Amino acid sequence: MTQSIENDLDELFKLIVPLSKGFNKKNYEGAFRQQYERFNPLFTEIAEVCEDAEGGEAAIDEIAGVLPGKMHALLAKESSKRKKENLLMQYNLGMVAFVIPLFRYGRLEVFEKIVDKMVVLWNDNEFPMDISKSTFEDIQSGFKPHFCYITTAVCQSLGKPDDCAELNLMRDYRDGYLAQQEDGADVIGEYYDIAPTIVKRIAKREDADAVYREIWQTYLYPCISLIQADRLEECRELYVDMVRSLREKYIYLCS
Repeated sequence: MTQSIENDLDELFKLIVPLSKGFNKKNYEGAFRQQYERFNPLFTEIAEVCEDAEGGEAAIDEIAGVLPGKMHALLAKESSKRKKENLLMQYNLGMVAFVIPLFRYGRLEVFEKIVDKMVVLWNDNEFPMDISKSTFEDIQSGFKPHFCYITTAVCQSLGKPDDCAELNLMRDYRDGYLAQQEDGADVIGEYYDIAPTIVKRIAKREDADAVYREIWQTYLYPCISLIQADRLEECRELYVDMVRSLREKYIYLCS
């Protein structure tokens, strides 16, 4: 691996958290294209190095390990499990929303190999919050309805359609008010990390419908009422409480 590749990967790693904090529907496409243009020389050089007939596979392995190695080093410096988890959630969002799509945007096979290895290495930690491969198009489409995992599952259990007023209201709140708050990207990123796992674990329970009704009554219906009353900050507090309470119950206790 050349020194210039190493330096550019270091710069990319430093950007992961700032990019995740600025992640929202309004800014995503512009931010992504700006970073792709910025790092295009890096990807060009990586492709040239990794397509070398003799040292290509070794270069792929080495490059794939750089960002996970830096992440693991940061986690090792933290003393508490909670601090490690919070740190990982920040980086997970940036990896899935920006870094992995940046690597894959050129549609070259060599970058698919790098990302495959990178994801495995990144997920090699003590936490159940694994990342997976994503593309720019995945994330763009993710701003559409299906990203409200828990709310969608609850509404489906209550017989409500995917375009029901309640879901649309929560989506608008998420992509509007919540995304613009100082900690909004962190809250949304935390939700994206854990919500699919929570939904899968609830779905395996015999009393899944009862669980979803409780979530509706305790969190979602009150959130909707607060939004309708323009008490948006109170809704944010309840939304955060929902995410973290469900995390405690269905991530930690089930792990």
